[in-house]
Amino acid sequence: MKCMNLVYKNADDLMKIRDDLKGYFPGNILIQVFCGISDMDTMNHLRSLLCTLFPGSAVIGASSAGEILNANVIEKSIVISFTAFEKTRVVSALVTHNDNLKAGGKDMGTALNDNKPKAVIVFGCGLKDGNYVNALPFLKALNGKLDNVVIAGGQAGGYHEQTSRVVVFTEQDLTEHGFAAAALSGPNLCVNTAHNLSWMPIGKKMAVTHVKGRRLYSIDHKSVKDIYLQYLGIEAQPSSLYLMNHFPLMIERRRMHVTNPVLSVNPDGSFNVLERFYAGEQVRFSYCDAGLQEEGAKRMGRKLAGYEPEAFFVYSCESRKTLFEDDIVVDMTALENGPSSAGFFTFGEYYTDKNKAPRFLQQTMTVLALSESETCKIFDEEEDFTEKIELPETNLRRFRLLKAMSHLVSSTTRELELKNLQLEKLANKDGLTGLFNRRFFDDTLAHRMKEHSRSGAPLSLILIDVDFFKQFNDHYGHVAGDDCLRRISNLLQEQMKRSSDMAFRYGGEEFSCILPATAHSGALQKAETIRAGVEDLAIPHKTSQVAGFVTVSLGVITLTDNRNISLQELADACDQLLYEAKHGGRNRLIGKNLSSHEAC
Repeated sequence: MKCMNLVYKNADDLMKIRDDLKGYFPGNILIQVFCGISDMDTMNHLRSLLCTLFPGSAVIGASSAGEILNANVIEKSIVISFTAFEKTRVVSALVTHNDNLKAGGKDMGTALNDNKPKAVIVFGCGLKDGNYVNALPFLKALNGKLDNVVIAGGQAGGYHEQTSRVVVFTEQDLTEHGFAAAALSGPNLCVNTAHNLSWMPIGKKMAVTHVKGRRLYSIDHKSVKDIYLQYLGIEAQPSSLYLMNHFPLMIERRRMHVTNPVLSVNPDGSFNVLERFYAGEQVRFSYCDAGLQEEGAKRMGRKLAGYEPEAFFVYSCESRKTLFEDDIVVDMTALENGPSSAGFFTFGEYYTDKNKAPRFLQQTMTVLALSESETCKIFDEEEDFTEKIELPETNLRRFRLLKAMSHLVSSTTRELELKNLQLEKLANKDGLTGLFNRRFFDDTLAHRMKEHSRSGAPLSLILIDVDFFKQFNDHYGHVAGDDCLRRISNLLQEQMKRSSDMAFRYGGEEFSCILPATAHSGALQKAETIRAGVEDLAIPHKTSQVAGFVTVSLGVITLTDNRNISLQELADACDQLLYEAKHGGRNRLIGKNLSSHEAC
């Protein structure tokens, strides 16, 4: 395997490469073009020239937002990488549309599947009608057609003054609206991938509460604009995008942390983001600086060295380059001790995780490592490369300070989250009995009734009243009365056998139980167990008109279908049953199975 990279200036550069590759079969040669000059005439001329000088070889190219050559970052140039394989077949394909990404991925997979590739390098047009393209549906469809294949590459990019036009091409043609790919197939081909994010989560976890497509409206029931202002002091507006994307929102998906940059801010305080969030998903702010960046680069370099590769192809994010500015060169230290390398800065990276699942990443540096050597190793993406890496003294102090501050923020956040959780629990609990309180009863019953209306599963409610409790308090005193309520509460808690069953102090000497997915017969049986259990406590009650010990009366109601009934109507219906039990002699229960054909 032979890899040669150059900055293209004229045809003479290519003539020398052609002479060096004379001994290789054309179908075993891959030519990648990373073009920082997105002039259509220039790219068409170069494509034709490559086809003429290297007939039968696979060519794939893309406009770029920066070029990478042998661990160096260069600007507005044309980098060409030539890889000649000994026994690996290279086939290219072009899809000239991105209107239907899923269909495009299937078309690409069909075109490449005959060769049973081990790896596919894909370049996609990263803009459509001025909007960023999320290529994940394309990648998933492609992956579905090609079993157990590694997908690498990224979205075609461009410099800011050129971003209205992004282009990909093969030896066949070029397009502003599609995907170019090269499939690599060979018995000795060894394929490895690595990625470096380096962003570190900071602050508390927050929940996405309102999102529609790729438009994010609220987090923790606050507008995203207010969230950035509250926690970071950043006034969210178009001119602040650069600053906001220094603190991108981070999510964890399938055991992999990814950031989601903000593309634009809307007048209503919502944000347009590159990849969609989902309601309920947990997010955190994240941050990176040169110290973290260098730590990640060193870790990646250590991993790549373990592969014993013969070539590196690098697909890194334009957003990463813009945010890090001159510090972007730190990323390249991961490549310094390896073989020749070439690549470009993209508008989103294509990556394959350890489970062979395609990913669409942002603000990440990805590397495809290839070799046909028998000594090449395939490493697990999750292998532990976290041993301490010594940083240069110039960065060590700053890095330690950042780690200390980050630790302070994270520790304080964890303490606050724990305190908030404790306060929330206290707010939902009755101080005397330890059962959930009336406010939480209302919230829980409302939630369970919504579940019932969707599923139609039975929902049962029990209301419980301690018989002649006022007389008990008058005779034995309030201390004894409190102890009586606690003992009955403990009994109720013991009877809540399932995690979904819950007992509450409804008010004064009244209690309640909510039993989801419990038929009426089961609710009656539970109520009788509670009634008999209170009798078995044998708490003396000389002033009771029912027995010489404390007893309870119970009302039991069950919804057996998803009838339209309000929370208050259900509670009132159950309370009426409790009233009937009390006026029917007490120390008894009365139940009703409420169906849609019955009135409350």
